[in-house]
Amino acid sequence: MERQGRTRLRRTARVASIIIAGSTLLACASPYGAAPVATNFPASNQPKLQAAAHWAIVAEKSAEALMRSLAPGGGACADPGAICPRVYVRPVAAQTVFAQNFRAAFITALVGHKVAVVHTPSAGAVAIDIDVQTVRFSPDRQNRFLPATAVYAGAWAVYGLAANASPAAAGLAGAAIVGGYDAWRWASSETASGPTPQTEVLVTVSAADATRYLGRVAAVYYAADSDAGLYTEAPPLFSIAVGGDR
Repeated sequence: MERQGRTRLRRTARVASIIIAGSTLLACASPYGAAPVATNFPASNQPKLQAAAHWAIVAEKSAEALMRSLAPGGGACADPGAICPRVYVRPVAAQTVFAQNFRAAFITALVGHKVAVVHTPSAGAVAIDIDVQTVRFSPDRQNRFLPATAVYAGAWAVYGLAANASPAAAGLAGAAIVGGYDAWRWASSETASGPTPQTEVLVTVSAADATRYLGRVAAVYYAADSDAGLYTEAPPLFSIAVGGDR
């Protein structure tokens, strides 16, 4: 009994010392500072552009989002029976490979949704502007957090079984490991490979008449740093030599 009492007393003293230490740290913390404390935003996802097919996908999504604001009931359609008024998609100011292809895919998406797209500016047509901005941030931004989910825990448990089992059981465990690895690849396939890109692309699509904005859509994407030239440089020009009879 006396030994149990001493043990209980030591535990109580340890808890008390932790509480006192924590209180001391809180007492030392100042409620005022010369500048705000830097904090992270809540974790979120941001798509990474890695193929021309991705350009078509984001153009389609931008077109669909803009159409919702131009559809009947949104106040932009003079004719209630039309999906949308006639629109004219202005040339993009940024003469880059991505900007030019995005505009082409955007027009294709509009036409696919039965929107009347005119070739040249005309009276009554809604003007659509596409603005593409490319920014480059500092390297080594950390955004990876891989939790120990059931997939990981299962793989670790099966590995332990395979290391300490009979040959038959180890064979079954090996098959389970392969299945666990496939499950891990499936669960982690949403995450793009490689480090966090420094290059980010901001795409803003606006629809306006002579006096006001009728709709506006904005989105931000990562771009692979090795492909940065597609978002910052103009398409290459090719010289073709033409020969003839002399």
